[in-house]
Amino acid sequence: MFDYNAQSQWSNGFGRQQSPVDLKGSEAVQHKGSLLFEIKNSYDLISEIDDQTTIRVLGNGSAAVFGRSFDFVQVHFHVPAEHLVDGEAKPFEIHLVHQNKIGQLVVVALLVSEGKEDATLQQIIDQFQAGRTKSVNIQLEDWVPARPTGFHYLGSLTTPPLTEGVEWLVITNPNVSISADQLAWFKAHFQPNNRETQDLNGRLIGSYLK
Repeated sequence: MFDYNAQSQWSNGFGRQQSPVDLKGSEAVQHKGSLLFEIKNSYDLISEIDDQTTIRVLGNGSAAVFGRSFDFVQVHFHVPAEHLVDGEAKPFEIHLVHQNKIGQLVVVALLVSEGKEDATLQQIIDQFQAGRTKSVNIQLEDWVPARPTGFHYLGSLTTPPLTEGVEWLVITNPNVSISADQLAWFKAHFQPNNRETQDLNGRLIGSYLK
């Protein structure tokens, strides 16, 4: 298990395209329309894992990302959020991890605000068993809106081995919120588990905010 309180000691031999980043709208390349992400086959969660730093839930499903096909692999959670928008962090971030047939990774990050309780998130909390992997049968509801807004850029995994070449879609208008009680539960079990923001090093950020 890696230590979020000693991030400077994490091994990073990959270079200058690391994640997460601070997404600054005024500096991003503006695009018309919304992010081109669409779930094609519903996401069914089948195995819930306590990996000591977060809950990781494996599953099945598929999506189109800018017209390309990807399989849904897993979902996991960070508290507080890893990506910033204009220097500000949401209390919670959900990562939907996808992979295509040749191994390319796309992570769809949902920046989640505090609000009403989410029923699917509560199912995941209720099924959790510390230190164990457990079979589950949870249908991931429509956390992604029909017209997602946010940002698109090239980065890395945010946990070791910090592999680069990961495509990121960071959605700022998700159809999911987290209640105060749910947020307190995640804080009690896993906080902190957010990587510090990394330098852009000249990377372009695409903004899709309409």
